[in-house]
Amino acid sequence: MVLGKRQGLSSHRKMNRSSIYIFLNILKSWRIFWIVAGVFVTLSSFLICKNGSDPISVKDRFPGRAWTEPINLGESIPGIRGLTAKDCGGCHEDHYKEWKTSSHANAFSDLQFQAELSKPNSPQWLCLNCHIPLSGQRKQIATHLNDGDVFQPVLVSNEKFDPEWEKEGVSCGTCHLKSDSQGRTILIGPTGAKAPHSVEKNREALHARCNDCHNQDYKLNASLVCYFKTGDEYAESIHFPKADCVSCHMPSINRSVVLPSFLAEKRDSHRHTFIGGGVPKTFPLFDAQWNGYKSGLKIEEPRWSFIKNEIVRLNLILENSLAGHSVPTGDPERHLLIEAILQDADGKEVSKHISKIGQIWEWYPEAKLVGDNRIRSGEKRNIELTLNTGAGKKPTFGILRILHVRLTKENAEHIKKNSGRAPKEIGDKLKQIELHYPFANVFYESKTDLRTGKIRITSKEGLLFSSKRGNP
Repeated sequence: MVLGKRQGLSSHRKMNRSSIYIFLNILKSWRIFWIVAGVFVTLSSFLICKNGSDPISVKDRFPGRAWTEPINLGESIPGIRGLTAKDCGGCHEDHYKEWKTSSHANAFSDLQFQAELSKPNSPQWLCLNCHIPLSGQRKQIATHLNDGDVFQPVLVSNEKFDPEWEKEGVSCGTCHLKSDSQGRTILIGPTGAKAPHSVEKNREALHARCNDCHNQDYKLNASLVCYFKTGDEYAESIHFPKADCVSCHMPSINRSVVLPSFLAEKRDSHRHTFIGGGVPKTFPLFDAQWNGYKSGLKIEEPRWSFIKNEIVRLNLILENSLAGHSVPTGDPERHLLIEAILQDADGKEVSKHISKIGQIWEWYPEAKLVGDNRIRSGEKRNIELTLNTGAGKKPTFGILRILHVRLTKENAEHIKKNSGRAPKEIGDKLKQIELHYPFANVFYESKTDLRTGKIRITSKEGLLFSSKRGNP
């Protein structure tokens, strides 16, 4: 009796379910297929919409960073024919000639930069904002980033792109031009002197412009960082605040700032060669960039001494008394190499020791600074190197050579292997980069006679000759 009642109840529920399925009209297999497909599409759409987001403006992605977008320039300023460096050179001829020999003028054509730009993981739009920072220099301008990702820029075609302006790299307008709140182009200068064109006096803005590119520290992803801390180093230097970047890298000379036909009086005017580490972007630029070049280090005469029959010691004192930043500064790959060499009477090498001064980075799987033995501003460092001559070898001369290295041989080989990624004209040069691009310079060299202690220090002309010979 009880069992019967239960069977009846179960049968009733089964009938109700069947009725429901019949009512929904989904018992047939083809209808089931389309319902499942519809559910799948609905869920997929939901997930896509959930994970997607509106593009983020580059200003919001990198708030307060000057390099987030190029300097937006409108129409030219009345009184001048254009905004390119060549246009400025029509009147400011000396400044233009100086600038043409600078690393700034070669910031875009720089082969090492072009090699970096051609890498598949390069956020090109962002790198270009420092190397060609004016809107007229850009074929395309990144306004937004999809999902805030630097590798997914929203690029807008630029109708005002000037390919000749692009080649000028960091040109006059990088420092002297800006836009006001109405989008009008404003020219700024250190004095606001009278000129055929309007000029706004703003010395502070000009001097502060250096830090917009040379004092940046930002991590884009695990293995890609932007790390230039020269501005911070200056703020902690022995020269702060008496002098600044312009004081050393753009020294003043008394001259006319325009063509003689203007009959303008002479006044103090900054040189626009922007002398830096003395390693130019091309070999022909060595002569111009070594005109006024001087290392930030004071180097005392080396002291060589025999410790035992097979041991020679070199004591060297380096003092960073001239630079308002660490030596070297800038690109994390820049470093100094100290070469200590022992030679016999015939000039044959007996022993050699190489010491490195610079930053040490681990790049993979995550970029991080793991060491830094650069010489800080004001620091005086005693360096001691020991060389083993080997049994029966008697050294006669001690050679000390110090180089400023910008590109290592190992990285040059890597550039060569990936040269096919670059445009053909550039790629052909990258395949033989050692012929076109100086890796380093020699800024100190001395030869000591270990028998008499007499020291011969190589002249600046001799150092320039050695540097211009090319990469060993």
